[in-house]
Amino acid sequence: MKCITLFLVLSLVVLMAEPGECFFHHHIYHGYIKLHQAIRCLVRAAHHGAMTEQQEMEQRAFDRERAFA
Repeated sequence: MKCITLFLVLSLVVLMAEPGECFFHHHIYHGYIKLHQAIRCLVRAAHHGAMTEQQEMEQRAFDRERAFA
């Protein structure tokens, strides 16, 4: 019963609010931007780490070939 009452009260609050009264929009938008930036940073770091590892492997292979020649 408490859940139903809470749901109805919150529904009324949301339905009665004017479109310009949404103060959460600012926080949600900036939170989304920060999350997007953090994900891009992680992806770039992972990509950079993979490239560094690939370069190290290529350098080791080159050194081995040069040692045999």
